[in-house]
Amino acid sequence: MKLLDYMRAHGLDDDAMANKIGGITSHGIRKIKYGERNPSAGVAARIQVVTAGKVTLTDLVKASSSASAEKQGSAA
Repeated sequence: MKLLDYMRAHGLDDDAMANKIGGITSHGIRKIKYGERNPSAGVAARIQVVTAGKVTLTDLVKASSSASAEKQGSAA
């Protein structure tokens, strides 16, 4: 499950998610949920714990890879 989908389903904004995870800003959450950057290993592990395994490292990396592919496609 994408982080964005999880946050929407649970009514969480960037600030609330950042507070739940700890060690990351709301701006960092926004970048991760839109796939603009990958989280550090520690943040990824905490996201998985906070979401009870619904958002995994694989989900987070896929989101970032998709965003990169879309940006490259639009730049062409």
